[in-house]
Amino acid sequence: MLSGFDHFIILVNDLDTAMQTFRRLGFDARAGGQHPAFGSHNALIAFADGTYIELVAFKDVALAVSTFWRAGVDRLRVGEGFAGYVLNSNDLVSDAAAFQQKSLAFDAPQAGARVRPDGQRVEWHTSMFEKSPVGLMPFVIQDDTPRALRIEPAQEGMGSRARAKEIVVVCKNVDRARDAYHVLLGVEPKRVHNAAGDVAGYRLAMEWGSVVLAHPERHGNAMADHLAQRGEGIFALTLQVNGLGRDRIRFRYENVMLQPDGSGFLIPPALTCGARIRLIAE
Repeated sequence: MLSGFDHFIILVNDLDTAMQTFRRLGFDARAGGQHPAFGSHNALIAFADGTYIELVAFKDVALAVSTFWRAGVDRLRVGEGFAGYVLNSNDLVSDAAAFQQKSLAFDAPQAGARVRPDGQRVEWHTSMFEKSPVGLMPFVIQDDTPRALRIEPAQEGMGSRARAKEIVVVCKNVDRARDAYHVLLGVEPKRVHNAAGDVAGYRLAMEWGSVVLAHPERHGNAMADHLAQRGEGIFALTLQVNGLGRDRIRFRYENVMLQPDGSGFLIPPALTCGARIRLIAE
């Protein structure tokens, strides 16, 4: 059974630079380790609810393009930013089989692993949609080793007071996406649109968070540009932050100009490796 958001992937050109970028914003970014079989390495930003952001860079591009990361390498060539997101399962074998029976193109669970900087090996299984972590649909993960080895609990920084509340997924065909997500998540999509009237789609609300499937209704807005340049996939992440008022004061002092965005505030994507991260108060 799917149990909630697991993590959100941001592709970056240089991992050390990206870690420093997020640390300057008050996030506790820590080295995660190497993916020897995939040509990548990562850093992790843990949140209070156990979810996290994974910063991924490619150490061996030739190896990466021979794996499921081919689309990720192509997307990074366009620019840094979100690549995909992941849901957690407590019974991946059954979930993957159920998705396949319902004609969703998830593969059979595949083993994955990375080696942490302290030498600890972390292992899991994943089921990917159309064999890629990048694109319209999430992939699904279940830990083989204890989850705390994969992501340590958030202890400091803004992430220790943040929870993943909602993601926005940009779609070419929002009605087709609605049907696929209805099968995936098992909840009824509800029609939504933004205040400006230039984005429309569907919201699927679960106990653990919401997924908004969206399509730009006109050219020239940020979502239309994203779809044209980067294709379908995660467009934005909303974090609910306890004590956000203190962070807003700190951001003003540090000359980080948050952009008003509905009931929250958007960190300028130029300061978050191209990712749109929205903050709302708890």
